[in-house]
Amino acid sequence: MKISALLSLAFACTVSASTYGQNYKLSMNKQDCSISEVLKEIEKNSEYTFFLNDNQVNVNRKTSVKANNASLEEVLEQALKNTGYQYEIVDRQIIIKSKSVSSVSHPNALFQSSPRKITGQVKDALGEPIIGANVVVKGTTNGTITDIDGNFSLEVPDNAILVVSFIGYTDRTVEVGNSSKVMVSLSEDTQKLDEVVVVGYGTQKKVNLTGAISSLDAETLENRPITNSTQALQGTQGVYVNQAGAQPGADGATIRIRGQGTLNDNNPLILVDGIEFPLEAVNPNDIESISVLKDAASSAIYGSRAANGVVLVKTKGGKKGKFTVDYNNYFGVQQATYLPDFVYDPVVFMEMRNQAQRNEGKLTVDYSDALIEEYKQGMLTDPIMYPQNNWLDIMYNNAFIMEHNMRFSGGDDKYTYSVSLGYGDQNGVLRGTDSNKYTLAVNTTAQVNSRLKIGANINAHYQIYNEPVAGVANLVEMTYKAQAFHPTYTADGRYADTFIRTPGHNIYRHPLALADEGENKHKSLRMLANLSAEYKLPFDIVYNLNVGLNKYDYLQSRFAPDVYEYQLKTNEEKRVVYDGQNTRHAYKGDKNNLAVTVFNTLSWGKKFNDAHDVKVLAGYSFESDDKTEFSAKVEGFLGNELHELNAGSSNPSVAGTSSRSVLMSYFGRVNYGYKDRYLFEGNFRYDGSSRFAKGNRWGIFPSFSAGWRLSEEEFMKDIPWIYNLKLRASWGQLGNERIDLFRYVDLMNLKVIKNDGSITDYNYPLNGAMQSGAAITAYNDPNITWETTTMTNVGIDASLLNGNLDFSFEFFDKRTSDILRKVTLPDQVGGLDGPIRNIGEVSNKGFELNMGYRNNIGNFRYEVNGNMTFIKNKIVSLKGQTIIDGMFILEEGKPIDSYYMLHAIGIFQSEEEIKNSPYQTAATKPGYLKFEDTNGDGKITEDDRQIRGGVIPKITYGFNINLGYKDWDLSAFFQGVTDVYTYGDRIGATPLWFGCGLPEQWLTDAWTPERGTSATLPILTTYEGCLNENFRTNDFWLRNASYLRLKNLQLSYNVPVSFLKSGVVKRLKVFVNAQNLFTFSPMKDFDPEKNLKGSNWYAYPSVRTYTAGVNVTF
Repeated sequence: MKISALLSLAFACTVSASTYGQNYKLSMNKQDCSISEVLKEIEKNSEYTFFLNDNQVNVNRKTSVKANNASLEEVLEQALKNTGYQYEIVDRQIIIKSKSVSSVSHPNALFQSSPRKITGQVKDALGEPIIGANVVVKGTTNGTITDIDGNFSLEVPDNAILVVSFIGYTDRTVEVGNSSKVMVSLSEDTQKLDEVVVVGYGTQKKVNLTGAISSLDAETLENRPITNSTQALQGTQGVYVNQAGAQPGADGATIRIRGQGTLNDNNPLILVDGIEFPLEAVNPNDIESISVLKDAASSAIYGSRAANGVVLVKTKGGKKGKFTVDYNNYFGVQQATYLPDFVYDPVVFMEMRNQAQRNEGKLTVDYSDALIEEYKQGMLTDPIMYPQNNWLDIMYNNAFIMEHNMRFSGGDDKYTYSVSLGYGDQNGVLRGTDSNKYTLAVNTTAQVNSRLKIGANINAHYQIYNEPVAGVANLVEMTYKAQAFHPTYTADGRYADTFIRTPGHNIYRHPLALADEGENKHKSLRMLANLSAEYKLPFDIVYNLNVGLNKYDYLQSRFAPDVYEYQLKTNEEKRVVYDGQNTRHAYKGDKNNLAVTVFNTLSWGKKFNDAHDVKVLAGYSFESDDKTEFSAKVEGFLGNELHELNAGSSNPSVAGTSSRSVLMSYFGRVNYGYKDRYLFEGNFRYDGSSRFAKGNRWGIFPSFSAGWRLSEEEFMKDIPWIYNLKLRASWGQLGNERIDLFRYVDLMNLKVIKNDGSITDYNYPLNGAMQSGAAITAYNDPNITWETTTMTNVGIDASLLNGNLDFSFEFFDKRTSDILRKVTLPDQVGGLDGPIRNIGEVSNKGFELNMGYRNNIGNFRYEVNGNMTFIKNKIVSLKGQTIIDGMFILEEGKPIDSYYMLHAIGIFQSEEEIKNSPYQTAATKPGYLKFEDTNGDGKITEDDRQIRGGVIPKITYGFNINLGYKDWDLSAFFQGVTDVYTYGDRIGATPLWFGCGLPEQWLTDAWTPERGTSATLPILTTYEGCLNENFRTNDFWLRNASYLRLKNLQLSYNVPVSFLKSGVVKRLKVFVNAQNLFTFSPMKDFDPEKNLKGSNWYAYPSVRTYTAGVNVTF
């Protein structure tokens, strides 16, 4: 069947080539025109390409054509009549030649004749020889490269034409004629200097930027097949991207731009084609470019939403040219990068847990000697009753992933279009998880007349993902609690329960039942619709109007069934509890969000006397955001088959809420440049937000920046190795209005949630009876106002050695004041939430370094580039407060979320050492951790805690290596962080946590009297049995989460055009790819790329991905 399918495909391609020529008709009326005009008209309106030898065919000869719905042959016969030329059609290539030339099998044959040897030299504009320049006979693959002196020799046919090229220079075409020696001079390529990047409400030349902006293009993304567009920013200078897990449908990464500047929301503003839209909802295949605005000069025009940086995403649009179809796909497999290394020998586990309890001083243990002996014997005869299961192997598996994308694009002088479709299918490495996504992107523009241009963009992302009814965390917890003696199924296929007590707090729910039964489906639809119009007014003024709609619909459907597991010895049934309830129940949750954005701009630009370049932009925007939420729950279902709400009969409950916020803004920008040498830019934004009280709703946010392109100065122009050199500096202020709604008024509630989770009314005695009422549950401050971020940036950009070497360095100072933070009320006030007030100030100082070099040596090309960001985070002021939250502390002079805990200084070796040390607890024994008495009072208490590292990395870095030889390409991308810590709280490092497994390392590395000081772990105990000793919060369990990871490795092959003889396929690339292939880290307990703050014990793992795919252009 596969062979017949391939034959059918091959036949279809052949037939397509021939039937295209038969069906192609055209009309043309050209009198006294050149042959060239006729050929260009045919190429413009068809898929045909013309080949000819300029020495044989004079395309400037006059001709006439008059045809109405005529065939291609009829038109060519008229065009070449009485010219002495003839044509030959080879697939969709047309060869024009003299009638004296015989038939050719391929266009390259036009240029073949008896070869002769020529020599030559290639130099630059200053007369210096160019090493490694490519010299190729036009229209052929016959070529060579220049040597160390710029010399070359080559055999060429008569009247050959040479194409000479080198990176950083403009290609040059040279006619050899009858010469035996050819001298070629190449000039610098100015295209790099003309490169533009997307900025706020427009574009600018990259060399003229005065702000701090990082950018990446579609070609970069093509080398990294990713499941979520947030991953695209990995490795971008000044950006920290952390993907803590890879759950299908919920694998978005955390993005931080130049550190953590507030105690509240630190997420950057993400704009897709100018409208706020989640980056994860954009298909990576639809992205044309991404710009990251990092300082106030570049992002101030976005005002109060830009304090955490701005990410501008431009999607792919149509381009002038023939109709093109692009198709790409990849197929692959994913596997978890790290899983705990638990003991899965049931006898060893029981013996070691008993030993742990004895080490604690317990007289009774969980497993008797008789039970252990019974289990030993039972394993030999009854593997169902006495299993030896590895539950990680049962619940985690290699998972299939695939993605398909197809784009249709084209256009002409009046109209361009692009339509993209995408589909992705991802199974989860954890049982019971999967995702499917569908994407649509439409981008059209129409030049209505010489003044009016309109456009329309639609971006839609529909996703369905499934997870266990009890959630991922519960399933992972039960997987870790499932020991080797926990069975899978009974002999007749029912869920089996062990006859052995589950240790710890004796809570165990069958992992397979949690993963395979019930329903927990999430459906989301995100849609962005953007209409734009550009109208050219008199006096070079341009008016732009954009109207954007960001629609989000989300539905969760959850059904908890009645499922039972059966004890293997007694057949006693036990209901599997999914989320705390002992009955079947269904839940539906619905969220809807509609955000409307309208912005208008007027822009004007003019250059005076070829020296003074002035640009002005002014605008107004209005944004509204309406949200609604609704949920319903019901019990009393008769069976597990019907999940609809109306099938339930008891305990119905509903809930719902809605909200609206508005932001109005006036903004402007002025750019001035003198001879592209001295650059200045000023921005302002005046924002009004409904999130604040009336007297504090408006704020103004200015920025200023300047640049000096030294390379344009006369005294620098004679330095040949300096391609571009620029100094720049900026200052500006940004606001932050990202707080909850209505935090400027006291909040009331009609319901009270009791300690047991039940919800009742607030009841008050009135006229002798209890009446329902309301109560103030949170006091707030009407005087709260904007957080303000002030940024200073100084940088240097350099491009050297004809643009082959790029270098940039910048220093930044980012300070956020008036940070909003909840104030804690005294206990006498009761259980009321305190108000939000402007009480804090945070500083982020640091520098960024970026360097890259590219070159080629003949057919070998290489490029290496890397970047590094250093950030020092510090809380400048909390108005004298110190805030302790569990193991974290907020303290003036220290980084945000510093670890605050006891300092472990060793392991007690003897009772004598315990006696002569500060008192810890009465239960302290040899083998227990020894802590530092910081305050010297002779006892270890919470007062001995100290700051021991933090969760904000000081250094983030990344580098790329790209190698190419002829049609082969190899690319590698590395990402790393240093000086960052995470807590190994129960994460594969801590033993026997309330019934969870025992990591293998505790068998060999735990303290015993025999191992003594060579032990790297304290004595083996259960977690709960040593909670106040070894497992109180201390830095022994703090892990250095620094890492260097090979994030992406790709090998690709570009099939030569000469092999694609049919003409149907214009480009074909095949590739293999691996992601997260290797990781180098001092932390071995778990994957270092994790959520650095908060519990990760039951988190979804990161994945290693292997894929193969193709990119095809038709």
